[in-house]
Amino acid sequence: MLLSNDKFKLHLWCLISSLCCNFCYNNFQSRRHAALFVFGDSLYDPGNNNFINTSIINKANYPPYGETFFRFPTGRFSDGRLIPDFIAKYAHLPYWKPYLAPGQHEFINGANFASAGACAIADNNPTVKNLHQYLNFIQTWV
Repeated sequence: MLLSNDKFKLHLWCLISSLCCNFCYNNFQSRRHAALFVFGDSLYDPGNNNFINTSIINKANYPPYGETFFRFPTGRFSDGRLIPDFIAKYAHLPYWKPYLAPGQHEFINGANFASAGACAIADNNPTVKNLHQYLNFIQTWV
């Protein structure tokens, strides 16, 4: 089934944005360090929707999600890893916990802000995270 033009553009934008790595060079270290910041929808969501008040359609915290690699549901809309997980592995970065998960977050390796059902305009789907909220997330820790 072919995707609509707008949906295709959204998925293409998400793929391109997830592939953009932010390489930080530190004068005090002799090695190059990569940090990956991911924005997107269910193709990239590591489980952020488990921590927002949204419908079960926008969550993946039940079987069969996660069965193949993690052996339990993680909130990823996959039975294993997502595209950013493979990119992180290649860049020697750890798997991210969801940005919205409780606890202290360190952004030395980046962060994954993706939310299943995400959109650029809040009116399109007000029950999930949108681009404006993503930008607010970044402003809180920059």
